[in-house]
Amino acid sequence: MSIVKMKRLRLIGMQAERGALLKLLQHMGCVEIDEPAVEKDDPVWAGLTRPDTEALGRAREQRDRLEGALKTLKKYGPKQKGGLLRPRPVITEGELFDDGAYDSALAGAGRLVELERQIAALYAEQNKLRTQRLSLAPWLGLDLPLETASTPEVAVLFGTVAGTADLDALERALAEKSELTQVLRAGSDAQLQYLVLICHRSAEADCQEVLKDFGFSRSALRGWTGTAAENDRRLSQEMAQSEQALADTVAQVAAFAPQRGALEQALDRSSQEISREEARCRLLDSGTAFFLDGWVPAPEEERLLQRLRAFTCCWETEDPLPEDYPQVPVKLKGNVLTEPLTTITEMYSLPAYDGVDPNGLMMPFYVFFFGFMFADLGYGLILAGACLFIQCRVHPKGGFGQLIRLMIMCGISSAVIGFLTGGFFSDFLVQFTGMLGLPQPVIPFLSVPDGSGVPGPLLNVMGDPMTVLVFSLAVGFVQIVVAMAVKFWMLCRDGQVWDAIWDVGTWWVIFLGIALFALNLTGVTSFGSAGGVPVVLIAGCLMLLAQGRSAKGFGRITAVIGAVYNGVTGYFGDILSYSRLMVMMLAGSVIGQVFNILAAMPGGGLPPAVGIPIFFLIFLIGHAFNIGLNVIGTYVHTSRLQYLEFFKQFYKEGGRPWRPLNITTKFVDIKEEQ
Repeated sequence: MSIVKMKRLRLIGMQAERGALLKLLQHMGCVEIDEPAVEKDDPVWAGLTRPDTEALGRAREQRDRLEGALKTLKKYGPKQKGGLLRPRPVITEGELFDDGAYDSALAGAGRLVELERQIAALYAEQNKLRTQRLSLAPWLGLDLPLETASTPEVAVLFGTVAGTADLDALERALAEKSELTQVLRAGSDAQLQYLVLICHRSAEADCQEVLKDFGFSRSALRGWTGTAAENDRRLSQEMAQSEQALADTVAQVAAFAPQRGALEQALDRSSQEISREEARCRLLDSGTAFFLDGWVPAPEEERLLQRLRAFTCCWETEDPLPEDYPQVPVKLKGNVLTEPLTTITEMYSLPAYDGVDPNGLMMPFYVFFFGFMFADLGYGLILAGACLFIQCRVHPKGGFGQLIRLMIMCGISSAVIGFLTGGFFSDFLVQFTGMLGLPQPVIPFLSVPDGSGVPGPLLNVMGDPMTVLVFSLAVGFVQIVVAMAVKFWMLCRDGQVWDAIWDVGTWWVIFLGIALFALNLTGVTSFGSAGGVPVVLIAGCLMLLAQGRSAKGFGRITAVIGAVYNGVTGYFGDILSYSRLMVMMLAGSVIGQVFNILAAMPGGGLPPAVGIPIFFLIFLIGHAFNIGLNVIGTYVHTSRLQYLEFFKQFYKEGGRPWRPLNITTKFVDIKEEQ
């Protein structure tokens, strides 16, 4: 697969048709609108202006209102059935842009936002009432109006002392100062004791001294009328009224539950409005016309131009120049097999516009490597089945959708390779039948008793890990050679034929010589005692001499040394990295076998009616853990092999993703209309 060729589009149209033309471009979804490159010194360009942003601000305000309404409905309304696996409704584009439905949803959203404010106010009021009741709680035992104040003859002091203070001693000390005193005990909590001192003005100063010795602190009880108990009853009634009002308001929010779909559809509509207005703000205006600068894929050019003929406008398209390549957006051309790999490529970096789309090259290796490391018939069927269910029910979009479709392919690969290598929940068949005392079943590849005569596993990682390791390194070598071939082609495409021969071709000859030498040692070939040594020496000398072709003086020597070191250690290390294929395959098999053994141990001496449930309980828990662990590890290591071993041979990164003005929805799917 290749990178889609882009054409630069420049268009001048009438301002009266600007809205309709932008709606057409959004419907077609084939034009990315860029910021025009303005020539500031040109008086013609200097006279152009940017469109106003009032409509963009209004669209964003509507989106915020709809998002707030949905959050309110999610928080206070009934739970939505289906959760993450709820299928999205399918509507037409006309239904999405129905102004009547949109205005109705906005009105409902405004009402929900207002209800949210009321709920917040009621919660604040309840917190205030709760705080007031807590502050009154220590005074509930006081049968004295809280607004009682001092008079010219009598001093009234509300206050607290420490919880450890001796109130009896306090009363005695006050009585010694004057008989015209009285202490009213209100209540206490964990830290303080609450009381009221009533005394004659003539004894106030002496009483203050006593109170000071006991750590007395004045309490401010302003604003209360009546006793604490009377105020508490009033606050309790207000709390009940507030709770009822809150319940009524929440019920009003819940009544909007049937409108959730309409609100979500309206939110998708508002996103389209924002996208279109953002694109409009990137245009340049004169008094009556506008200027558009953007990119259109070459395969879409003719279809677009046919539709533009319905407008009063003029346009031109041109191929980008090489110096424009860093600014050209990148769109990868994919099919049902390669498109899911886009999520892997984008996690690394899109290729440069003049680079190579890696998806088609990477797909067979990625799917095979994942299946080889995850190799198990049962695991693969579970992974593929779960992802297929999500795909059919939800039809996920974007990167998550690509990942789900990729995991379907990887699950199928895991099931096939697991079957051929004898993995079905590791050695489940052997352990389960052994626990029950039954003979081992005869199933080709999966269960092969001695003398059964059926074909055994093609690769046995538990019995012969070295063969699996050699196979892993051989497959890795094949991928590296493919990457080198891509680099060879890219150099030739760019006119650097000799660079391709010296930097890549000589290494192929060296690899061939090493292979001949190895075959000679094993007796497979008869190239003489030296085998492929002459081939390696000749190609190596040519390669070393070529490394200094662009250097001068002592730089040629350092170039040769660097080529030897980087080449030998680089290729050797890259090939060794593929040993992780065997390691991950072995780890998954061993962990699965351990859980099978643990599951079979308790049930070995028990009746089948007891032993089998125990076996499957441990079996399900253990293998669920193993599947989760291996899916993550396999995904990481498979991606790592592509990024660090495959891509580094040829990949030219730094591409900018193509972002067309199109219809992108989150809550609904748009069906095609004829």
